[in-house]
Amino acid sequence: MVRLALWIVCCFGFAWLFRRRIRWVFAAVLGLWMLVPTVGSPLITGVDSGSLSIHAASWLIFAAFVVRLAHDPVSLSRVLGREFFLFMGLALVVLAAFLASRTSQEGGGMVLLVDQILAPVLFFLVLLSAALTDPDLATALRTILLTLVAVTCVIALVQWLTHSVLFYEEGFLTQYWFNPETDRWMGTLDQPLALSLAICVAAPLVAGLKHNSVQALLLILMITGVLVTQSRVGLFVVGFSVVAVVLFARRRVWVKIAFLAVLSVATWFIVQSPLVAGVAQRLADDTGSAEARARAMEYFVAHWADYFIAGQGIGASYRVAVQGGLQTSFESPLVMYSIDFGIVFALLYFGMMAYLVLKHATRHHFRGLTLAGVLAVAVPQTYSSLATRSAAAIVIWTVFAMLVMAGDKVVRQRQLAKSGHADFDAEMAGRL
Repeated sequence: MVRLALWIVCCFGFAWLFRRRIRWVFAAVLGLWMLVPTVGSPLITGVDSGSLSIHAASWLIFAAFVVRLAHDPVSLSRVLGREFFLFMGLALVVLAAFLASRTSQEGGGMVLLVDQILAPVLFFLVLLSAALTDPDLATALRTILLTLVAVTCVIALVQWLTHSVLFYEEGFLTQYWFNPETDRWMGTLDQPLALSLAICVAAPLVAGLKHNSVQALLLILMITGVLVTQSRVGLFVVGFSVVAVVLFARRRVWVKIAFLAVLSVATWFIVQSPLVAGVAQRLADDTGSAEARARAMEYFVAHWADYFIAGQGIGASYRVAVQGGLQTSFESPLVMYSIDFGIVFALLYFGMMAYLVLKHATRHHFRGLTLAGVLAVAVPQTYSSLATRSAAAIVIWTVFAMLVMAGDKVVRQRQLAKSGHADFDAEMAGRL
């Protein structure tokens, strides 16, 4: 507990010290989630179980929110006022999840609620409040995300080459799914699929970069990283994103053709390497994964009325899967949240995500961001993602914040342009 107290003090001190340069706080939050998995968080906080075992980054988010509330409450109130119904809906989801967990006979689940819903939503709020006075924050967040994804891809590749987890081995050995003999790696994230999700969501953002060489290097790293995770969905999505990046990038046609040719040659060499063996095997034989997911969905459809309004508490979906004789979890956060705190509130939560993407999809000029937003909604539904502790939630809510920021920036520019024309017209009328 002493170490936890020291960490909380450090979080508040850091948040206060950089209250006027809050980008550093955002970078620290994202860096902690991307470079310190859940099993590594106790090395910082000293707490590995119980209600206080939330991730180290979540403590920093709470500190940033409190400091923002004390330092610039107006910005928070402006964001809440502008997006009142959005945050009201999210508050209802948090309340429903809390009550479902507290009234459940098994109890528990509060750490997952904090790490995967409450803290990411608060981070989303603080990001939007900071963007009111920092119009280029979305660009800075893109740089941070792409840098961290590149670093984790490099670490995953080194893990594959050395057949060693490198970091947090003691913690990963406590995870039932982890096999030290595997060729499927996760970098410094919690699971291979968490790394795949981060790559999938970040890949379209490469389209906005200026330098061809940087774009090519990042895309090659992402292709390599997703192969190391052996994610079939990730491989398809990243392949699609590579084509989208080439098409969306602001380049001449001949440059795009040359760029695509270079990537094609690099991809050919990668495909010829042993890297592709793992995912090729999974494509040929999914070891019953699809059948198990189909059975899980059949079970949920047969019992959906039991969870329509009220769920059984955060984490209950895992117990229900065991009780139903299923071989896997339900492998979809929408289904798992429906069991945990009710279908109505699960639909509300993911509906809010879809609403953000639909509302801001065509309001900005930020290349690749709309596709990243769509993938942030869709890709998490392909595995348990948000229903397990990982960096998934913080990554997707950061992308949603970037969408809102980019849309608002265009709106402000148009308003300034209109006011400028109005001032000019008024001045000319006065002279006449």
